[in-house]
Amino acid sequence: MLLTAIFLSLVAGSTRLEAETAQLTDVRVATQMAGFSGTGYVTDLTKDASQLTWSAKLPKGIYDLVVGYSAPNGEKGFDAFVDGIGISGMLSGTQASFSRVTVGRVEVTQPTTEITVKKGWGYYDLDYIELVPSAKPPRLLVPLAKLSDPNATPSTHRLFRKLLSAYGKGTFSGQYGDMDTDHVLAKTGKTPAIYGDDFMDFSPSRVERGGTPRGVTERVIERAKRGQIITYSWHWNAPKDLIDAEITQNGQVINARWYKGFYSNATTYDLQKALANPSSEDYRVLIRDIDVIAVELKKLAKADVPVLWRPLHEAEGGWFWWGAKGPEPCKQLWLLMRDRLINHHKLHNLIWVWNSVRPEWYPGDDSVDIIGADLYPADRRDATAATWDDLFSRFNGKKLLALTEYGQAPEVDRMLRFGVRWSYFVSWTGPLGAGAMKDEDLRRIYTSRKVFNVK
Repeated sequence: MLLTAIFLSLVAGSTRLEAETAQLTDVRVATQMAGFSGTGYVTDLTKDASQLTWSAKLPKGIYDLVVGYSAPNGEKGFDAFVDGIGISGMLSGTQASFSRVTVGRVEVTQPTTEITVKKGWGYYDLDYIELVPSAKPPRLLVPLAKLSDPNATPSTHRLFRKLLSAYGKGTFSGQYGDMDTDHVLAKTGKTPAIYGDDFMDFSPSRVERGGTPRGVTERVIERAKRGQIITYSWHWNAPKDLIDAEITQNGQVINARWYKGFYSNATTYDLQKALANPSSEDYRVLIRDIDVIAVELKKLAKADVPVLWRPLHEAEGGWFWWGAKGPEPCKQLWLLMRDRLINHHKLHNLIWVWNSVRPEWYPGDDSVDIIGADLYPADRRDATAATWDDLFSRFNGKKLLALTEYGQAPEVDRMLRFGVRWSYFVSWTGPLGAGAMKDEDLRRIYTSRKVFNVK
């Protein structure tokens, strides 16, 4: 039997659920740290089975989910479920104190609502959760139809205007890879509006070890001729200094073979050092690699195919070598790549998509056309409101916002109902692609009037 929640009425109909009043599993109540609400807080969220569950009677509607917590060991991931639908968020480090943060939005649809907080990353303390009725979404302002490359081709401008004209009205669908894209068509009768590919195997340090990416770009051009928008990422194998071995770090065996060379732990290549010395071999191979990718991009340009170009993705995570030295070298590399591709190679078919969301990583409005977020929530039905709200507050009216990678396919209708209005989504592949979804869920998403596919 679930415990009936003790409500603390706050402002404007909000409801606070104290952690110590929940049904507790593999956690305990503590009072040692000062500043908590109620009669205590819950600690020892460290085990896979650790969780708190409340049963609450709340009016139906959409709520902001606010978390009161302490995270003295640094930033932690947070997972909760409202009537079985998950929401993931991040809790910033607090040192030895309590704080509060809005982790997103949830929907109450049942007379009695079950709310569960699970371990997430663990190693944080939970004081309370609070459900605050959501305000009406702010007005979405459409950016100007101006690309960062003043010499962008007419077809590139047309694509950008197409995205702008639909912004806020619905979301363009997208999928990486042939297998999952063909699966969507087979199961839904719809072809994703966007087709995603990757220049990974063109990286010279892969080719010199036997990689043979023949005919890949030509195949993508055929996709474009059939009406799909093209997006490209680049899992860029480090230009040199690959470890190419299994190594042990912090007691764990890590696969650092050459084909993992885009990861920070699989190379000793130092981007900061390379950029500091333009006459060095480290710098030369950096330019060499960009020039190799320019060859493929020129094929697309010759075929008059505009590209949603998303290099240096997820840099802020630090797991890729282009982000391992922090934001400044990465931003410098972004600007160097832009200059090389636009001014040296005369490539004007690129719409530049920046893919790190923290403010200190942003290279500037003059070099970016679209802001992309890569999200893999614990539950693909998560409306991703926290990330949207953060980016919306910074870029509304300035840049389009997009889900440049997503685990499986998002519930677009639900997102729009929550005021989350991504320009487009592109699902990743394999277990994280559309092919891993239930057929009925995939059909419902792709046949929505708010999801735009190839006409």
